Formats: sequence, C-alpha cells, structure tokens
Amino acid sequence: MITIEDKIAIQELLARFAHYSDYGNWAELEKLYLPEVVTETAGMDMTYKGIGPQIEHAKESDRQTEGKNRHLYYNLYIEEQGGEIFANYYVTNVNAGATPMASKIVVSGRHRDKVVKTADGWKFAHRLVTFDQSFSLDF
Repeated sequence: MITIEDKIAIQELLARFAHYSDYGNWAELEKLYLPEVVTETAGMDMTYKGIGPQIEHAKESDRQTEGKNRHLYYNLYIEEQGGEIFANYYVTNVNAGATPMASKIVVSGRHRDKVVKTADGWKFAHRLVTFDQSFSLDF
C-alpha cells in the first residue's frame, strides 16, 4: 500500500523533473529515470526509449527556448492499480520569454506516469502524455 510519505516523495519526483529539466541540470535529471524508461505521446508519433533520448529531448527543448522552457504541473493525484503506482496530473508547458509580458503557453495536456520505488527513491518507469493540441516536433 502506498503511504503518505510515498505520495510526498512522488510529488518531489515531479517537481525535481521540472526544475532539473527547465534549468539544465542534466546529471540530476538522469537520476530520475529507470534505465528502461519510455515516454509516449497519445495520438502522436513521438516516443523516447531509455534515459539518453529523454535527456536529449530536454536539451533540445532548452536550446530552442533559449533556456526559457517551463513545465507547470497541477491537479495531481496518485493511485495504485494492480500493484503499480501512477501519478496523474495536468501539465502546461510555457516559454517564459526574455522580457516581461513575453511568456506564452506552448502546449497543455495531462500526464499519467508509472513510477517505481527503488533503493535510490522513486523513479519514472513509463510516461504517457496526452496533449490538448495537435502538433509535431522534429526532435
């Protein structure tokens, strides 16, 4: 059974992902994933398998936004189903911009992340992202 302490640690996992990804802390970001992690996007041909592609995607997002990529997570609930733990939440991706009033919402949607408790803490095992908008990326 999942405990309150586990739920807090999973919330920390999500917050660390956003901070490490958005501020280019690639070494710490790598530690948040299981080696066999997969990120999928529902209805889109965009899948990242393994830690390397996750980090490369984050680096390219950082490059294209000149370090202004921001992940905002909210309406989180954590559930146990069939012995597996899932974090369900909304995401808004924002380009913070370089000047006041220049920020803009890039995309919104929801996540369903399967997370696994390891000796080193909670880690992402599988991430399913369902965006509200249709688009394609070249990375």
